[in-house]
Amino acid sequence: MRNILTSILILCFIGVKAQHWSDINEDLGITDTLNYPTEIRIYAGGGITNYTSLFRMYKSEPDNWTSEFYEHWSNVNGVMEMKTQKKLLSSKSEMEYVYLNLFRSYIFELPNRSEIDWKLAERGVIKKEEKRYSSKHKKTRTEWDILTNKSTDLDGTSYFFKAKNRYMSNEFEFGNPFYYRDKYPEIDEPKYVCELIEIIRSEFEIWEE
Repeated sequence: MRNILTSILILCFIGVKAQHWSDINEDLGITDTLNYPTEIRIYAGGGITNYTSLFRMYKSEPDNWTSEFYEHWSNVNGVMEMKTQKKLLSSKSEMEYVYLNLFRSYIFELPNRSEIDWKLAERGVIKKEEKRYSSKHKKTRTEWDILTNKSTDLDGTSYFFKAKNRYMSNEFEFGNPFYYRDKYPEIDEPKYVCELIEIIRSEFEIWEE
């Protein structure tokens, strides 16, 4: 039963976040779909602020790359109106090299974090526990159970990735990747998500810590 409830909560969360990114796109004046044969978007947001940003790179013609950075501040009643900014970026390396680095870090293969949640937890200990089965009569019985210990950083940044080329496409969401990379260094997925973010940080000097 707990697994069913957890799955429902995860699906509800994904639906809410998908709507969030769609609302951001509307405010930024861009479509939800990727318009170019080769295009990558990485959204960064979440936490406790009203701030979201978007890195976007696309190839409109052979050897003609464009990279953009969008910033978005949501409306906060009585405090500030919705505001957006956009600027063109330049990479330190050639854009084709940047793209191939993202490709090599599995931007076309990585899954949603929710799909690997079973990995991002300490393996449960099997113990007998006393459980109440009658609240009225305060009756209990001893049963075997798996006691799991799962931790998360609730105030981290969530990243939403969309990637497309002529042959494949992928989109996935991963919250708090640096937290999970440091806590579970043996797991590949958080490591590669962090690689993707660090490539963008290094090449375009955005999202600096």
